Amino acid sequence: MHFLIVLVAIIALESYGQLAFIQRDAWVQKWHSKLSELSMLESSALLKLMAFVLIPVIVLYLIILQLSNSGYGLLVFILELGVLLYSFGRGDISAQIELLKSDIERNDLQAAYHDAAVFNIAHRSSSAENSSDLYQELIAALPYRIFERRFAAVFWFFLLGAPAALAYRLLALHGDMALGEDKQALEELGDDNQADTEETAVAEVQSDCDEKANTALWLLEWIPVRFLALTLGLVGSFAHATAPLKELVLCPRTSTADLLRRCVTGALGDIQQPQENTASDIVSPENAAAGLALIGEMVALFTRAMMGWLVVIALLVMLS
Repeated sequence: MHFLIVLVAIIALESYGQLAFIQRDAWVQKWHSKLSELSMLESSALLKLMAFVLIPVIVLYLIILQLSNSGYGLLVFILELGVLLYSFGRGDISAQIELLKSDIERNDLQAAYHDAAVFNIAHRSSSAENSSDLYQELIAALPYRIFERRFAAVFWFFLLGAPAALAYRLLALHGDMALGEDKQALEELGDDNQADTEETAVAEVQSDCDEKANTALWLLEWIPVRFLALTLGLVGSFAHATAPLKELVLCPRTSTADLLRRCVTGALGDIQQPQENTASDIVSPENAAAGLALIGEMVALFTRAMMGWLVVIALLVMLS
């Protein structure tokens, strides 16, 4: 049943692009705020993070278990499908890519900067100063956005079920929400020079909680990103893609985005890379063509990788 759910979810994601009708995060924000108000959690970042993730996951697991034991197979199917769709990444990445490509074709570099910023893993901030920087940022950020949007959720859903996929998405959402709170807290502390030690302590606990959430997210990505890197080698240039994977397969420090960047660059093989360009507002025809080809090849590479994952999942289901 899990294979059918994954297949239906991928088809829905590709057909609709943006799943705003089911990816409503208001309850997550409210849940996060409620936990922040509990005095027993103010001094323990780890306990706060565990409550934020584990309580919804345990509740979901108990609901699925109860429905399964009661013979409501169809309800379990619908619930797990909904959870997987919710666990996919936010936004319509296909539309964002097409908009970026359109701006590059029109030689509108400022608009391309703005469009590319949504892929940036540093919470939509960009440091690109020219077209070459823009493409380098895309190579670093776009693969991770595609990975966290589909592959990580599918991996954990198939391996451990809907609760694991939900846990991954909650950790990813935690980083986005906590960032806004950190900025607000820093502004308040900066504006009020008389801020007492209690406010400072709360900010430190929140920062510690963010760090633990990022570490937990990295741990959940550690296995699936290595499976994906191997898949990219199988559907791309195997020797070049697996060379960095062999070097970093057991590395406890390399970020998910950095590993993907190296493996994707290798898997793309001999595709032409955009050249250095010092002009900040001009995309040369050669760079534009190379950039469009680069984006197209990256998207095609991940599409082939997802097809490979679906084939493997289908074989595992048949063998089991």
